Amino acid sequence: MGPGRCLLTALLLLALASLPEASQYCGRLEYWNPDNKCCSSCLHRFGPPPCPELPGLGSQPLSRLLDELEVLEELIVLLDPEPGPGGGMAHGTTRHLAARYGLPAAWSTFAYSLRPSRSPLRALIEMVVAREPSASLGQLGTHLAQLGRADALRVLSKLG
Repeated sequence: MGPGRCLLTALLLLALASLPEASQYCGRLEYWNPDNKCCSSCLHRFGPPPCPELPGLGSQPLSRLLDELEVLEELIVLLDPEPGPGGGMAHGTTRHLAARYGLPAAWSTFAYSLRPSRSPLRALIEMVVAREPSASLGQLGTHLAQLGRADALRVLSKLG
């Protein structure tokens, strides 16, 4: 065995040793989310992990957010951004949140077309509450956590 092959073997062993913890359902090519400790296969099989960031708010109805205008306005500023200079969209916006709630991309496009007179986030919350009256703040918190929006979770925790 030549020195090049030994070096390659050592590098491969080091790479395998430094892989993050994963469940038996995680594929090697899937994105591992260290915050949620899961991959897309785990999310698909087992659903979202519980959201520990919102103690006491988990079971409260999502419709409460429509009554708390200060918190809602802060979330709108965070989650309804304007497109970037190159037309690119930020990650974890209302568009991504709408997809988590199962709304089609056409709905998001329509909701964003109503700006600046109407907030896409407010429209999303109203739509989710109308479709699923049992929707909770905990479910919203879980979706925000999956999107990596700790800033929005901090704002949402003000309701507690």
